[in-house]
Amino acid sequence: MVVTDTRRRFLTAAGSVTALGLSGCMESDSEGQTQNGSQVQTQSNSQGQTLTMLDWGYVYNDGVIEDFENRHGVTVERQAAQGSAETLSQLRAGRADYDLTPLGNYAVTPAMEEELIQPLNLDAIPAYDDVFGFLKKDYFEQDGEVYGIPRSFGQTPLAVNTNLVDTNITALADLWNTELDGVAGGRDDARLQVLYRNAAFNEPLNPTSSEEVDFEVLRSDLADRLEITSGLWNNGGESEQLLRNEEVGVQPVWNYVIQTMQSDGLPVKRVYPEEGTKAWFIQFCIREGADNPELAHTFIQEWHSRMGYDSLMVPNNIAVPNDRVFEEQPVSKAEYGLDNPDQFIYEDPKPQSLIEDYSSTWNEAKLEADV
Repeated sequence: MVVTDTRRRFLTAAGSVTALGLSGCMESDSEGQTQNGSQVQTQSNSQGQTLTMLDWGYVYNDGVIEDFENRHGVTVERQAAQGSAETLSQLRAGRADYDLTPLGNYAVTPAMEEELIQPLNLDAIPAYDDVFGFLKKDYFEQDGEVYGIPRSFGQTPLAVNTNLVDTNITALADLWNTELDGVAGGRDDARLQVLYRNAAFNEPLNPTSSEEVDFEVLRSDLADRLEITSGLWNNGGESEQLLRNEEVGVQPVWNYVIQTMQSDGLPVKRVYPEEGTKAWFIQFCIREGADNPELAHTFIQEWHSRMGYDSLMVPNNIAVPNDRVFEEQPVSKAEYGLDNPDQFIYEDPKPQSLIEDYSSTWNEAKLEADV
């Protein structure tokens, strides 16, 4: 594999934090494997290898990559991911020639069915046993094999600027309230906007074919939402900027964005919608034909057993979805809004034809609302 200049490793710092290490808590996993020889064998085989990854920069903090490199005598090269949909497109085009790739839950199924990713050897990832059971979705499996293991879990509640919004916000349905004209915002994403609309209007959340959808009614509902929308965004930075600049006063946004603004003293309140909170979870997947699948398995195991807490949870308030982390670290599931899994709603996998119809309908609604 040729490693180009675009594959330089990078670290996106989320701010200086005090590391709360896993040493002494989860170290037994690593020590136990070393004693029975499997870890020694993995380290011996991996000496001098390069693990290539496609992922978001904010995920890896506090020197965890350098520590992994030093433990195993390897190099880790990373390229910045732009999103699960883009990653899936790159896999399809043969341009995502990395060992490890991140995929949202809805993107694992097509990648699996199109043989773009390979089944995981769960014997090499004993931490899988403690991954939240409600995230072990059937659509990650095929012929008895598992193709994705949840790496991180978060939520998308409503962010409400209490200086700008006087209306009592309790639900996704409130985003259609004309009293929010000029202060409502949202993500420029057809699938998500349809999911929010379906939840708000008590429609089936995840229809499986276009025949189940009345697209005229859907377009009209989306246009009504857009009529009072003051700003759309495509990524976390844009969503945060709209709130900070007070161009938007209420919108669904990632939980960690709300936490950041609250930490800065901004008057932003978190509201968990009564219809359910949109949940997202990103999976570690290993590309079919990966150069170093054994090293990729080692990385996944150590993410759950020793790296993830310091790297992601401490600086970004995004959960590593593993029961053992919460048992052995000074955090509770309630702090991460995980004490009631029944409150979550999900965007499930859907056929490409339905995704395309959603996109067309969303674009038509934007034209009608002149957005």
